[in-house]
Amino acid sequence: MIGRFVALALAAASVVIMTAPAHAAACRVTDFTDKPLSKLREVQRLSFATEMTQTEYDRIRGEQPSSANYYELIASSANIREARQAAQTKLETLQIENIDSYRLVWASDFLSDDQLRKFTDCISSRQPGLLVRGRSEGPATFHMTFTHITPIGFEKITTKLVASFNIANADELEQYLDDIGLQDNYSAKTFALQISDPAKRGVVVMRGGWETPVFLYIPAIPTKDFSEERQ
Repeated sequence: MIGRFVALALAAASVVIMTAPAHAAACRVTDFTDKPLSKLREVQRLSFATEMTQTEYDRIRGEQPSSANYYELIASSANIREARQAAQTKLETLQIENIDSYRLVWASDFLSDDQLRKFTDCISSRQPGLLVRGRSEGPATFHMTFTHITPIGFEKITTKLVASFNIANADELEQYLDDIGLQDNYSAKTFALQISDPAKRGVVVMRGGWETPVFLYIPAIPTKDFSEERQ
């Protein structure tokens, strides 16, 4: 019986891998946006650099200084590890609490809702479980994008709100998740969170089934840019 279960599990997992989109192996955020790095805030560029792929690093290093995507921090580094570490170090000098959690938001929050859904689906196809990202839509509105994939898919699960802080419409989010119902796999969805106090951070904790809860830290608005810290 156990052997049969394992065989079925491996077969199901292989189907997911074989049916994943061709671009899933890369999931380069720069493939989902038409914004050049020069149009991003410095915290976004730094966060992008901590998450960039090897091909993104190679492409930017090969560009000329006149290019809109040319980024000195990347161009002056010896390798991707050095570039990522330099970006991480600069972010840490901001001395903002939860900076590493905000980094995950800033690394892709310059995408539109549609672009972010496609990017999130791409990541999810190679990183099973619940995945949550988002972007600020205004001082008191944050568009949270989330998706869930279970490679095996034997048991239907629910996505639940575990806790929240500084979210005015948490009840609406709970109902939205209840309406999704029992689904182990669903494509990215976007929910508009209302921030009670934009001057304070927001927090959303969600969980897919019995998986480890996922935390989303929402930066306070306005968040100081790195360049402002140096003035």
